[in-house]
Amino acid sequence: MTGKQARSRLTYERVLDAAAEEFARQGYPNTNLQRVAERTGLTKGALYGHFPSKEKLARALVEQFDAALSTPVHDEAEGDDRTDTSGGPDGTALGKLRSLTFSLADRLENDIRTAAALRLVMDRARRTGEPPTMLSRLRAHAVELAREAQRERDVDPELPAERVADLLLAVLFGAHCTAPVVNWTKLPDRIREMWDLLDPALRGHRAEPGS
Repeated sequence: MTGKQARSRLTYERVLDAAAEEFARQGYPNTNLQRVAERTGLTKGALYGHFPSKEKLARALVEQFDAALSTPVHDEAEGDDRTDTSGGPDGTALGKLRSLTFSLADRLENDIRTAAALRLVMDRARRTGEPPTMLSRLRAHAVELAREAQRERDVDPELPAERVADLLLAVLFGAHCTAPVVNWTKLPDRIREMWDLLDPALRGHRAEPGS
């Protein structure tokens, strides 16, 4: 890569970060490309050299989000000792579900592009009435893990796996959306606390000794 190409790539990434800040806070309709340009120190004309429209900018962020969720923390969920509530590796399906929510919580809190893309796809879903494809895939993965956890007898088999997945995703995204109400406390920590409450309910009578 030449020096010119490297500088162009760096500017491209700066523009995406600046746009993500605007989209995450203002939403698509209220985001102004002039403000994005000001955040990066570019003229509006220079900004258009990288992204000719607000739609192109939004699409680039959503495509990155889609790519990240195309492998919905399969690797991170394989017994990540940073995300297991017991403090050690957990290769069970229920452990992978926990890791999935913790990893996504970490992304939402620490990656502005992820937060912006989520707002963009949810705003579009509300406008069009069509569910975001990437979130539908994420839900399907969560349902699959919930069913596997039931086969492993870690989740009560009488619970509908679809509702288990819906509950966990609602907890995750609901906690993200209500973060301002609780003064932006650490999202992964909040999710861990909620898991402490949910875990016994998911296990049902099978969590009791001797059951």
